Amino acid sequence: MTKAILALSQVLLWIPFVGAQASREGFQKILWLHGTAVQDEEFFTTVKLLGFNAVDVSGGDDPALPGQHGLAFYHDQICGKGILELRDEQIGPLVDAYTRDREDSILTRPVCLSSTDTLLQLSELLSGRLRSSAQREPLAVSLGDEISVTRHANPLDLCFGPACLRSFRGFVRDRYGTIDRLNAAWTTDYASIDRVRPFTADAIRAREFDGVHLPDNLEPWALHREFMDRELARIVHRLVEQIEREAPSLPAGLTGIQQPSAYGGHDYRRLLPGLSFFEVYDIGGARDLAMSMAPTARQVATLFPPEGAVDQGLVKAQIADLLAHGMWGAVVWSSSLVVDQAGNPTAFGAALADGFTRLDPVGEVFANARLVRSPVWLVESQASVRAWWMLDSSGDGATWIKRLSSYEATHSTSLAARHGWIKLLEDLGLQPRLVAEDDLPRLLADGGPRLLVLPATIAISDRAVSAIEKYVEGGGVLAADHSPALFDEQLHLRTEPALDELFAVSGRTGTLGDLRVRQGKPTDDVRLITGAAAAEPRLSSELHDSVSGFRVQMEGERGNGKTFYLNLAVCEYGAVRLDPERLATALDLRRRVRVVLNQAGVVPPVSLRAEGIPTCLERMELIGVDGRNLLAVRVNALAAPGVLAELADKGPFEIDLMFPDEVTLVDIASGAVYERSSQHSLSLDPYAGLFLEVRR
Repeated sequence: MTKAILALSQVLLWIPFVGAQASREGFQKILWLHGTAVQDEEFFTTVKLLGFNAVDVSGGDDPALPGQHGLAFYHDQICGKGILELRDEQIGPLVDAYTRDREDSILTRPVCLSSTDTLLQLSELLSGRLRSSAQREPLAVSLGDEISVTRHANPLDLCFGPACLRSFRGFVRDRYGTIDRLNAAWTTDYASIDRVRPFTADAIRAREFDGVHLPDNLEPWALHREFMDRELARIVHRLVEQIEREAPSLPAGLTGIQQPSAYGGHDYRRLLPGLSFFEVYDIGGARDLAMSMAPTARQVATLFPPEGAVDQGLVKAQIADLLAHGMWGAVVWSSSLVVDQAGNPTAFGAALADGFTRLDPVGEVFANARLVRSPVWLVESQASVRAWWMLDSSGDGATWIKRLSSYEATHSTSLAARHGWIKLLEDLGLQPRLVAEDDLPRLLADGGPRLLVLPATIAISDRAVSAIEKYVEGGGVLAADHSPALFDEQLHLRTEPALDELFAVSGRTGTLGDLRVRQGKPTDDVRLITGAAAAEPRLSSELHDSVSGFRVQMEGERGNGKTFYLNLAVCEYGAVRLDPERLATALDLRRRVRVVLNQAGVVPPVSLRAEGIPTCLERMELIGVDGRNLLAVRVNALAAPGVLAELADKGPFEIDLMFPDEVTLVDIASGAVYERSSQHSLSLDPYAGLFLEVRR
């Protein structure tokens, strides 16, 4: 026995080990091969002993290698880097030049997405690598990792290259028909469509922002962003269709998908449908949004090591979180952090081995299960994403170009609003469905939810507004946090916000100062004595709650339906929910949203009661791939490892699960069977959670 394997066997001596198999069933435990200089037989033996059953093959690497060591693989970045994903050395000079000169002629993407040569190059590259890869039966294929129009979701007004401008002019010709209609929509005076140039962020700011009023017309900028979103999605879908032709039944898509933003091309409603495999970075509720946009795709998630000293329980909780949401697998970053240079498992590697082994029975049942969504819909509006980016960054001046993805993750109103609503509803026992604005009229006509929510939906089309009005008149319940429908979908400021009459509110002034939520946070002067923060100071309504000089929780009626205009910064809920010093804010927001849920008749699928656990128990109903009804219950506190560790020290906890009818429960991890009853008392490990089959 080699030194590395001997050391590993000592680490795992007490674990009931089951060797990894190159299996396509169950939970895929994939190791990302990065930073490991020597990848020999001893290394791969260690990888398998740690519980991994697959690795990645990147770009043009040899797809035969994993199989030689008894491992499956997925082919990542099969189209390589430098085309769909620009490298720093490609985009850096553009950023530097544009920062210095501010000339739109600089803004030419190094590889133009509108060029037929680009698609041909990608297609030939894909075809050649796919032939070699497909014969070895990969688990899945990813076209690219972290693809973008720019770099990640970083802002830069690409692309003004000749091919892109030609395609853009064709796009606007189809949209407007004549130059007169375009000029009327854009408030411009172009002589012909062949002379049209889209506006950069700098150009639209110079025209539309006076520091006092909301911008009147952002369309010349917003339409270019929409066009570039479409161009990226067009290429992706053409390549996915090629894979479907050349390698039928092979799951195909993207990895490292960025959070929705005005820049980068990450309009999930356009990008994700049609993909059968993907991975997103879960920023601003992106994971739930992706699952709603492509519910039948196989989804994996990157599992990073915890910050600081490795907590074995925390790693187990990370794995449990993925299983509870029906993930197909985990891609662990990375081999150099799992196996050290001497070939021995690191603390992170040993923690993974423990977590994988303990949760393997769960993975066999919950992997790739379909999450059952609650009758609560959150409207997703890419137009609102663009509008909030422009408003959030309006105070940045020329430095807006430095709003990189990492900064945007904590300074975006659209991201914070989506995340806040998802976490708030999860803490109240629900799993909301996210619905794209473009699909709303059709979906509402087919039968709407019990509750429709507009999360900071500042821009929405007249068509969607009409569908929402019919939904409420027919008996639906509508809720909004703040500032809905101020703009239309092309980012024209409406003279009168389209939904104010439906919400029975008035008093807007159209000034920037009346939007007290900026960059994902409320301003300091709108905090209510009850804990939450108001969003708009001058609104009024006949039926409302007056607190600290603000009118909140405004209620209205239309036909057989009801409306609730909270006028609250729900966007901060995700940041305060696990902060003991912000408990009053979390309690206030939960209380007010619970009132709306009660009015809509929305109740959790199972009620929970537990002493000593804060309001962060997430419950998920799922349908397994074999048709079984499943239920996962977990402490939803990965964002606050200290809170989770404190609960683990006090646990396990006894929790009561109360169902609307009698059910038999089977504990997937232990095999224990709990006979038919409407109430069950079970023990909950705060790290591992509960994974149950529900037999009715």
